[in-house]
Amino acid sequence: MLHPSAIPLHYQLKELFVEKINSGEWPVGALIPTEAALCAVYAVSRGPVRQAIDQLVREGLLCRKQGKGTWVLPPKIERSLGRLYSFTDLIVQQGVLPAAQILSFERIVAARSVARTLALSEGALVYKIVRLRLAGTEPLVLESVFVPAALCPRLTVADVENSPLYTLLEKQQGLPLVRARQYFEAVSADPFEAHLLHITVGAPVLLLQNITYQAGDHPVVLSKALLRGDRLRYYVDLPAEISKIAVSSNSPVTEW
Repeated sequence: MLHPSAIPLHYQLKELFVEKINSGEWPVGALIPTEAALCAVYAVSRGPVRQAIDQLVREGLLCRKQGKGTWVLPPKIERSLGRLYSFTDLIVQQGVLPAAQILSFERIVAARSVARTLALSEGALVYKIVRLRLAGTEPLVLESVFVPAALCPRLTVADVENSPLYTLLEKQQGLPLVRARQYFEAVSADPFEAHLLHITVGAPVLLLQNITYQAGDHPVVLSKALLRGDRLRYYVDLPAEISKIAVSSNSPVTEW
């Protein structure tokens, strides 16, 4: 229950609500009690209750619609940072039908930054593919992909629509993909991005830049993806070894 402390009431309420969700007391798809009911249960005013719920809506644990109430969303879709695999495989593993909308398919001269990242000469041609990735009918990722045209000169929009890109490159083009380097940044959705991803303007999204390499450590794919922070999260598995971290030069070593 709530107790007087330096921790704000809305934060205490948020933690209580998260526990109800994680424990299954508030199951997926269920409507949670109204704000008035929660105020009565915890003997607080409506302000802290609303703040707590608003925060959980922003974090993707709850969904609220005017006139319909607030209900618990399914858990976020998870992806390991330790593997190279496609969005299609990820969504299939969740038991959901993957889909994609091709917004743009062009063969263009590579911009300088793209040419530099893909180790291309100035004036080299690349395919630029902009697509919206969906789980069922829910948009999750807005993605721009750049592939050197010389590596797959006969690539068509139909190819990209009908097969995962990595499958096309490995099986049809004979390009074994051996590793990838990924960069992550937290950014805010602009009006165009928010419209496509069905989120509010300024909502937190994860910008993921992925550079994929073939044998010989040559870059073959550059992708820049905006992922919905309320529906996707990443994890990493670490070895079970004890690490000693010096907090500062003058403080004792802490064992984790």
